[in-house]
Amino acid sequence: MARTGWGVLLLRDLDVAVLRRGMAFDDALEDGTASLDGVVAVRAADPVAAAAVVASAGGVAVGRFGVGALIAARVMGLDALVDARMHKYAEREDLQPLATCAVGVGPGFVAGSNVHVAVESLPGAEGAVVAAGPTASPTGKAIPLGGAGAERFVYAPLSGPWVAEAALGVWVEAGQRIGRISGVALEAPLAGTIRGLVRSSPHGIARGTKLLEIDPRPGAVWRGIARRPGRIAAGVAEALGAGGVVGLVEAACAA
Repeated sequence: MARTGWGVLLLRDLDVAVLRRGMAFDDALEDGTASLDGVVAVRAADPVAAAAVVASAGGVAVGRFGVGALIAARVMGLDALVDARMHKYAEREDLQPLATCAVGVGPGFVAGSNVHVAVESLPGAEGAVVAAGPTASPTGKAIPLGGAGAERFVYAPLSGPWVAEAALGVWVEAGQRIGRISGVALEAPLAGTIRGLVRSSPHGIARGTKLLEIDPRPGAVWRGIARRPGRIAAGVAEALGAGGVVGLVEAACAA
């Protein structure tokens, strides 16, 4: 969206552990800036700072404060609000009063009910725009990569401080130690490239958090925009009428 002249504010839930950091802007929250596919995002400490970044065409700001903080600071006036957190089983609130056009990505959204328009994230249908009615329900199945499905992920077996001892983009062998949580060593479940790795957290990670993703394919890509997220992003752009797209979706947002 930034490439089409939109100012963009990205908000992250305070308690979220981001896995595919090489495919996101999340590192801007720790490092000050982050680049993804040629677009640079900067950290915004508060709603006022975010508003200053977003006011410039193509500006991208990243913040930890929630939508409630924006409302309290009266820095709304949003043309569009996109909820792309994809919390598969969470109950969705009505986002329509918060922006001229509210777009929901993934399960739980109902176009015309809790958002103006929705975008599918279900594998095989990702990026499809839903102008009326609900999005598809999640299947609970991992997308296979190189023949590996759910077994390519490592989840936190308990809660506690997390120390990552490997790095994004490196090749690891099966059984190689990749970190410790509450002193318990965790190992790579198979050989491959580390595609996703949650940043170390001395404050603690919740039990069940997805900490590691291995891609066993030769030449695995861990930076940039992968095909499926790219399709979802294109669907969001269509939903917002970016690039001169017109039709039913724009009418829904303008209603």
